[in-house]
Amino acid sequence: MNLFNLFITPIQRGGLIMWLIFGVSIVAWFIGLGRLFYLKRYQMARDKFLKNLSAKEKQQVQPTGMLFFDKLLNRLQSECKDKDSFNNFFNELLIISFHELERGLSTMSAWITAAPLLGLLGTVTGMIHTFQVILKFGIDNPHLMTEGISIALLTTQAGLTVAFPAMLFHNHLVSKKNMLKTALLRDGEELIFRFRGKDKVQGAV
Repeated sequence: MNLFNLFITPIQRGGLIMWLIFGVSIVAWFIGLGRLFYLKRYQMARDKFLKNLSAKEKQQVQPTGMLFFDKLLNRLQSECKDKDSFNNFFNELLIISFHELERGLSTMSAWITAAPLLGLLGTVTGMIHTFQVILKFGIDNPHLMTEGISIALLTTQAGLTVAFPAMLFHNHLVSKKNMLKTALLRDGEELIFRFRGKDKVQGAV
């Protein structure tokens, strides 16, 4: 119960802006955790795809659970083995896949940016409240002035506290996404190289 009071008291003292900052934090982390889960699924699907490529028998091939890799695998197992057509097919899938990898990260960044801005808004609101008290009652009653100052400090602290760890998490997701994009491009080059090898063999025959 003490922990709950420790959490809820600053929010109640900060007022509406503190609740908005708290809501921004929930949304940003919800998007981020969803993206983390998706990127991990994507990495696992890629590992299955590479394992399927090395499988010698079709009975050993298993669905990856990711549409991009399943379509690519079906294309590789189809009768159409033309290098140029495969290259075009792979590029089309790559555009779709890159869009899926990027999805949600810019939205998460926008929500993270909103947190310190709301903190700044709370600072301005608290200072306006303080000046209104000074104009109405003067500086003889410091107790009344502390409410506005408290709002200003609490909201600024909350905005920065929410934004900093969420920003680090977002950077981690962006780095993980970039690594996957680089790995996909490298996989595509290796597959095209395989087709070139097959073309040379067929030309020699």
